Amino acid sequence: MKRNVIVAIVVLLIGPAMVLAADVDRFAAAKALPNTEGLLVVPLEITNTENLTAMDIPLSFTEGATLEKVEFTDRVRSFEFQAANINNDKRQVVIGLISMVSKQAPDLAPGTGTIANLYFKLDPGVNEVTLTPVELEEPNHSLMFYYNDLSSGQAQVKAIRPEFSAISASTADALPTAYGLSQNSPNPFNPTTTIGFAAPQAGQVKVSVFNILGQNIKDLVDGYMDAGFHQVVWDGKDRSGDQVASGVYFYKITANQFSDTKKMVLLK
Repeated sequence: MKRNVIVAIVVLLIGPAMVLAADVDRFAAAKALPNTEGLLVVPLEITNTENLTAMDIPLSFTEGATLEKVEFTDRVRSFEFQAANINNDKRQVVIGLISMVSKQAPDLAPGTGTIANLYFKLDPGVNEVTLTPVELEEPNHSLMFYYNDLSSGQAQVKAIRPEFSAISASTADALPTAYGLSQNSPNPFNPTTTIGFAAPQAGQVKVSVFNILGQNIKDLVDGYMDAGFHQVVWDGKDRSGDQVASGVYFYKITANQFSDTKKMVLLK
């Protein structure tokens, strides 16, 4: 009987929903989390009213956001199948979870909690990402929760579409807890690259570029900055506006009593 239930769930995850029911199951996002690497971390939180066997979660996200990775939490640690198919060209991600595939495993007990954290890199000038459910074909995916239903004495799968509205998460909701300096991107680069840094409190911040001799090429930031995650773009030019030569350069942040330095490479 267990095996029949598993097969039915796998079919549902790759095909159209067979059963729909109204319930109070909900899908939402908890408050965005801070990340010293300059990423916006969006926790996906669900409320399930019964022992949950599987989830199909196809989502789209807004332009200007790149999904770097998806990390599943301890709440679904026992789920044997955990997958996140990221397509940044289409700005979509399909998250699939199945409690058991080849061996017995417990379902997700009723409750509310985070099942995964989504790590987004935002383009300069973008400070918010919005998630919405999306219907996909070939293969078919639709936002759905799946439950084992043994009430009739036979193995059946009940599919419930959880409540879901557009989720927006902003960098304003996620102040960093520590200073941080991110690796520039792209790296190597030509002709421009973006440097991210985090400031847990408002104050004076300086971000400078140096050559391999330790000579200051240009100050990218030198002034008062609000608390939060910030980005600055270097166009490969010195303080006089002249293009610098190809090679290895270093960039350094100094803020309060914090200091950090990273390496970058300009290739032409």
